[in-house]
Amino acid sequence: MKPPREFAEAVNVSKGPHIVTVQGIDNIVLSLVERWRTKSARPKVVAVDGFAGIDWERLRKELEESARRNSLSVKIYDFDSCRRADKSIDSLIERYLDNDKVFGKVFRRSIDSFFSKESIISLRAHITLDRESKQDDLIIVIGWGCALRDMRNEYDCVVYFDLTREEALKRFKKAGATFGTQSIGPKRLYYVDFPVSEKHRNELLETLNLYVDANCEDSPIMLATEDLRRIVLEIASKPFRLKPIYEPGPWGGQWLKKVRHLPQDWSNCAWSYEVIAPEMSLLIKNYETMLELPWKLFFHLTHESVMGTSDRKLFGGEFPIRFDYLDTMDGGDLSIQVHPPTDYIRRNFNERYHQGEMYYVVDCKPDKRVNLGLQEGASLDEFKKAAEMAEREGIPFDYTKFVNGVAVQKHDILMIPPGTVHGSGEGLVVLEISSTTYRYTFKIYDHLRPDLSGVMRPIHIDHAFRVIKQHRRSAWVEKNLVPKPILKTCGKGWREFLIASGKSFFHQVFRVEIETEASFELEGRFHILTLVEGESVKLISNGNEFVLNYSETVIVPASTGCYTMRAGGKGKCMVVKALLK
Repeated sequence: MKPPREFAEAVNVSKGPHIVTVQGIDNIVLSLVERWRTKSARPKVVAVDGFAGIDWERLRKELEESARRNSLSVKIYDFDSCRRADKSIDSLIERYLDNDKVFGKVFRRSIDSFFSKESIISLRAHITLDRESKQDDLIIVIGWGCALRDMRNEYDCVVYFDLTREEALKRFKKAGATFGTQSIGPKRLYYVDFPVSEKHRNELLETLNLYVDANCEDSPIMLATEDLRRIVLEIASKPFRLKPIYEPGPWGGQWLKKVRHLPQDWSNCAWSYEVIAPEMSLLIKNYETMLELPWKLFFHLTHESVMGTSDRKLFGGEFPIRFDYLDTMDGGDLSIQVHPPTDYIRRNFNERYHQGEMYYVVDCKPDKRVNLGLQEGASLDEFKKAAEMAEREGIPFDYTKFVNGVAVQKHDILMIPPGTVHGSGEGLVVLEISSTTYRYTFKIYDHLRPDLSGVMRPIHIDHAFRVIKQHRRSAWVEKNLVPKPILKTCGKGWREFLIASGKSFFHQVFRVEIETEASFELEGRFHILTLVEGESVKLISNGNEFVLNYSETVIVPASTGCYTMRAGGKGKCMVVKALLK
């Protein structure tokens, strides 16, 4: 249940010349042939590689039909013939995909692991013979991984057909895969196929000739890799917004539907992913051409521009901060849950860092609460027994006997370090600001409700009670997790408060309250901004202007250097700002 492209505003690339693109399979094939056609030359060999989720059979047929229509002699090899046997691959990845329904371990090995060296040697011999025969206009090797290291020297050109994770998931789902409540959650794709594909794509980018945005299956768009680099580097020099992803949920509310003008026939909208970098993309408009690029591709090419002085190794080359909305307005309570610390998440799931969170209350009904920490004197053993009974026998229990509640109002912020039992209550809109690791929500009690497909959501009691910090009870929570704003700096018509920072977090959060305008230095760090009060603010930097509307989120790359924030509309504007410490 995701809205189409028109629900997201594209980033305009306006500097420099019009980028030359080739659109449609026919034009792509003709472009490849014409690129080197000479009477005396041997046929050129082209790799057509691509992301997990590409329909290789369809693409091969389209290439064959295009060659036939244009009276071209094209020899095509299917690289899938070099893949290792299914049993061998299953043995390779089985320890990364254990018996847990949801969790596994991230597979960080190379794509080479999936292919037979003997088969690759045989294919290379066939290509050599075909080159020498000079019978074809073009020789194409097609398939996932075909441009891996052992094949790269065979090619005169490498073309990569790319997809966003969102589009890949959509295609897997169309083919019959089921992902549960959140469509970003399929296990094999998350732990194996996506990380392997992204690692391979990053390696290829150093020598890749041509890049294809294949997100529109009927009309792929090809451009030169050097043009791709020019586009992304321009974007990374100014504030930009990612394409949001919207998801329904069993507790979902109605606020996002109204504020974001989502289809009214949706039952609800539980999540709006504003910056969950691995899953997201950028819509980019270059004159009349619209491209959609995966965030991970963009970030790999622009890491220094976006991150500034941060060491690439510090977060494993990943973008470290996540922003998303949790909407329970006229919905229901979130599950009672807990997230693991870094050592647990590394040991059990091969992730790099923990999932520490903060809840910023953007809107709420009167007298609402957030579940946070344990009640004074509550027995952890009794809590676990009650949760197990609920899961095993469907017996409800009053979780408030065990879980502390914190009264909240609009513009409060709560800190939720790993190991803290928590969950938003009904009647709230929470901006969740956290580390990017997002998958490890250990549910303790989910109110005995099914997901939107009627299936009970997985509960993770064993994981949860291994990581709960039982000293985090009512008094400790009030003292340590409910911070008070600290005025840091101010000027005429504006003030900036530090509203949340703690040793369990590598980011800190500020709130800028502004009636006029204020300027900010990035000092080698990126900023993430969300407008939480007011109609709009205008961000001005290096001759560029960006209008940030209410509820929207923008990334200001470190390379921007500095920017000015100017209040729009009537009354005071409030902007939540997160940055690395």
